[in-house]
Amino acid sequence: MHRQPADLVIENVLVITMDSKRPEATGIAVYNGKIVGLLENNDSPWPLTQNGRLINGQGMTLLPGLIDAHCHLRAQISQYQSVQCTHPDVHSIEDIIRLLRAKATTVEKGTWIRAIGYDSFYLQEKRHPTRRDLDCATQQHPIRLRHITRHVSVLNSKALEIAGIGPDSIDPPGITVERESKSGVPTGIIYGGDAWLTQNFVSPLSSDELRIGAHKLHQELLSNGITSVQDATPSNTLFDLKFWKDNISKYWNISISLMSNIDHHPTLQEYHSKETVLESINKLKIGPIKVVMENNPDLVPSPDDLRKIALEAAKRNIPLAIHTVTPEMIWSAIDAIQYAKDTIPNKLVNRLEHLSLCPESFLADLADLNMIVVTNPGFIYDHGDRYINDVDPTEHSWLYRMKSLQDYGIPLAAGSDAPVATANPWIAIATACYRHTRSNKAFSPDEKLNRWNALELYTTNAALAGGWEMERGMIRPDFQADFILVNHHPLSCSLENLYQMQVQQTWIDGILVYEKQREY
Repeated sequence: MHRQPADLVIENVLVITMDSKRPEATGIAVYNGKIVGLLENNDSPWPLTQNGRLINGQGMTLLPGLIDAHCHLRAQISQYQSVQCTHPDVHSIEDIIRLLRAKATTVEKGTWIRAIGYDSFYLQEKRHPTRRDLDCATQQHPIRLRHITRHVSVLNSKALEIAGIGPDSIDPPGITVERESKSGVPTGIIYGGDAWLTQNFVSPLSSDELRIGAHKLHQELLSNGITSVQDATPSNTLFDLKFWKDNISKYWNISISLMSNIDHHPTLQEYHSKETVLESINKLKIGPIKVVMENNPDLVPSPDDLRKIALEAAKRNIPLAIHTVTPEMIWSAIDAIQYAKDTIPNKLVNRLEHLSLCPESFLADLADLNMIVVTNPGFIYDHGDRYINDVDPTEHSWLYRMKSLQDYGIPLAAGSDAPVATANPWIAIATACYRHTRSNKAFSPDEKLNRWNALELYTTNAALAGGWEMERGMIRPDFQADFILVNHHPLSCSLENLYQMQVQQTWIDGILVYEKQREY
């Protein structure tokens, strides 16, 4: 049998291909950025090109590059420029005030102070901070403090003034401003409105801040073995597309699928269709139309409006990615997609993001509609202790289902939703197998996955969710040579080692782009 000479051969590795037809191998051969063959111990040496390299993998485990099916790139960059108020480093509102006060001494008067990551469940006071709390830090700077979920913001008095939020102001659509019961004065707590505040009032990151943050994020992702990401930010605009295009052309190696809402999506598509160079290397693509649903207190968008969005997406032959965290949202999403398919028969594979609280009665409908669910095992680890406390115990089995979805034949991918939860895919993969919270409490153990299926969340199924199923997510001939080498075998190592998995090398297009520094 003729063998394509390779410009890279890695032998003496334990290859987990994620291809059920050939799950294991002992080496790979790469030519021009694609896998051209798999090796076995008894094979004759694979032929090399004139300048080809033969590398001894020293018995390490080789896997496909991991794919984060749901994250927020700009938000991750933003957090590098924000005051970090996350558990377990922050224990109280006083801790937050102290951090904000220290930040205020380092920036010019009137400059916005961004802070992120508090979780009221872990604060000693067991409540959200208010404008009065933030005013104790500074009244000379506007402050926007984001909850870990990014669905709640807290503004100090100066920020409220800039945003035009006062006792007599009208809440913007889809936003709830909490007010003191007697006076009507805003408490500073804003439900929803994250994009509204960012786009209209909070000063944007500078070009240098974006560039430096993107470079830092790139290295962090590579160190975790992430070689492709799906950005689920609904507010992505042409600016974001051009920003990532520019970064990819300079130093960014990781492939990106960029979502946007139904208003911005056509512009991104039109612009990207002209970028034939980028399309040829397939590093940047336009993903589904993102729809964020909110309970405020009624569903936004309403079921009727969601039907209209689903129908419009079907007309354009574009899948939807619908943010669904409550049973009401899930029902509305199922209804809208069924309506669109009945009106315009199509084979679109739509996505439901999170599927946080899903009654079993919905599973058959999800299977019938050929939906992909993008779940978040990292939420169980990071937020599970709060769920145990705040969610009705009779509904715990509904939270972040995995095994039951698999049993119904529903494709299941995973994303970090970073920076809302841990960006570390290995914690998420281990949690999918173990279903324990950060404090080691069991959480719906019947929904555990085996290790192969847990790896699929970040490989084959994540590739399917991103439209990359014919080129990424497996170690297979003709697939992109995106792969990682890790220090333990994830199918057989201890659970502790799975949680603490260390990526030794990350390769993209057959090029080494990250190598862990040796510790002496």
